[in-house]
Amino acid sequence: MFVFRNDNPSDHSNAAPMSRDRDLLYFWGARFVRQTFFSAIIIPFIVIADARADVSFSTVVIDPGHGGWDRGGIPGQIVPEKTVALDTALRLQKLLQRAGLRTVMTRTTDVYIPLSVRSAIANVEPDAIFVSIHYNAARRSGAHGIETYSENNRGAVLAARIQRQIVTRVSTENRGIRSAEYYVLRNCRLPAVLVECGFLTNPVEAQLALTPEYRETVAEQIAGGITEQRQFSFPPLVPNHQGRLVHKIKKHRKVVDSERLGHSVGAF
Repeated sequence: MFVFRNDNPSDHSNAAPMSRDRDLLYFWGARFVRQTFFSAIIIPFIVIADARADVSFSTVVIDPGHGGWDRGGIPGQIVPEKTVALDTALRLQKLLQRAGLRTVMTRTTDVYIPLSVRSAIANVEPDAIFVSIHYNAARRSGAHGIETYSENNRGAVLAARIQRQIVTRVSTENRGIRSAEYYVLRNCRLPAVLVECGFLTNPVEAQLALTPEYRETVAEQIAGGITEQRQFSFPPLVPNHQGRLVHKIKKHRKVVDSERLGHSVGAF
């Protein structure tokens, strides 16, 4: 059974606006909409936007991880990450286009695109989000599951919807949403996420990733999370008490965990 934690907020509908470190009240049109923080795996406080939007974005920048000389994963890995990531991303592109969204690909063939170029491609797109597609790797073959990363509270809103969609269809461990300072995330000025679609170092998940059916299912669920998010507005970045924009709470920062020490620089 998958467990996706979403803490229920207490009812402060008639209360005055509280501290920014708790609930945020902001004016949207003619009404107030409360932003609440929720807990999911290792991200302790994330603001989720519940305000309905006609269309919150019209373009999706899709970034297939790695490519060219950068196979992805760890040394000795049999299934190259770059191949299955590209195929999943191309499937995602088709699904989003059918849903009426404009798409921009950072790569469509087996070539290496520098990380700075990937984020630059995203940053020139107005009214867009950024979704990077990866498959995971670990030195421990038993590691398995799907997880979605973001670098700030705006990306975390999108990450939560994508992760929830995927784990409803894919029978594996729900590793939840996590915070990470990957290069392509921290250098995007738009809501950005990185989806790890399973462990290629796990024998079961590696075999699944080699099947078109699995890659199509993952693409469908990512598309489902994206199209769902399109109907909701993104929150502003959460300011800290000094008024500066901050991307995460420092003590809960996750850059690379012990299972990912050998992961290629292609995601950073």
